[in-house]
Amino acid sequence: MGIFRRRRRDDEEPTPAGPDVPSEPAGPAVPGTDAEPDEALPFLGVAEARHLRALVRTAFAERGIEVSVHAGHVADDAGRQFGLWNVAAACHQDDRGRAAWPFLVGSHVERVLASMDAPDPFGELSPDEAAARTFVRLYEREAIPRLDGFPFREFAPGLVEMLALDLPDTVAVYDDARAERLGGVDALRAHGLTNLDRQPVEQLERLDLPDGGGAFHVLLGESVHTASRALLLPRLATELTGHESGRHGWLLCVPNRHQVAWHLVRDATVIPVVQAMARFAALGFGDAPGPLSPHLFWWDGGGYQQLSRLDEDGALSIVVSPDFQRVLEELTGGS
Repeated sequence: MGIFRRRRRDDEEPTPAGPDVPSEPAGPAVPGTDAEPDEALPFLGVAEARHLRALVRTAFAERGIEVSVHAGHVADDAGRQFGLWNVAAACHQDDRGRAAWPFLVGSHVERVLASMDAPDPFGELSPDEAAARTFVRLYEREAIPRLDGFPFREFAPGLVEMLALDLPDTVAVYDDARAERLGGVDALRAHGLTNLDRQPVEQLERLDLPDGGGAFHVLLGESVHTASRALLLPRLATELTGHESGRHGWLLCVPNRHQVAWHLVRDATVIPVVQAMARFAALGFGDAPGPLSPHLFWWDGGGYQQLSRLDEDGALSIVVSPDFQRVLEELTGGS
């Protein structure tokens, strides 16, 4: 079955770990760079990534902060960590090229430092104000240094949902104490889902595969909450496409905060769609700010199973669990 590989029930799933810092966009390939992708920032070449890290270190130094440079983040003497992924993606995407990188990096560092020095956004907030501005939001698990002290739920392998307060220029994540003071986790989560549901549909696309090989839908938007609308499936899919989910569940991917894609599993076109969506997820994760997951997931009726795998060399494969194998066999007549 093409790139499908069967997974035993006792196979280990990827185990997440690691650090986070919010950031935003910067540029294309630098002439004469190493073609080899950087290990921590794979959409940049090795030489490009080295240049970016030097710019980040300089930007902090110009603002009076000495940082030590690591592959995916920098850290100051107080132990604060500042992630590099988003600023690297911003530089990679900027059409002006390398000349724009110092400005992009400097602006990014300014925003990060300003957010840390700003007054506590929860400080004067009332429960009613919090209810109107709270969203349930998906985060990449590896991007968060620690979860103790913060309300969260496991959403899918490598992804967690958390409570976020929407601010004019960024978002702030609730810790346990703030959530308790402003209405409690359950009430805030209910408000957060309602506010997600009220978000406008910015762009909905149906991507049809060649030769009648099925299709999947993609919701895209500038809102940083776009991908978190995955929490509204399958109702979201029904409202936007008119199709009900059946007993075989659905496929889902959330490559970055601006994209969520799904396919309601109903027939044998699921096989080419799985492969197409897995590629879509891997490409969307590696080339945008706010990365969430490079993987494809299947809703099995009780939770999400991860179907795709990216090896260290970047090779993509599909790993089929016994449950999903049974679905494939039923939809293809056992072939």
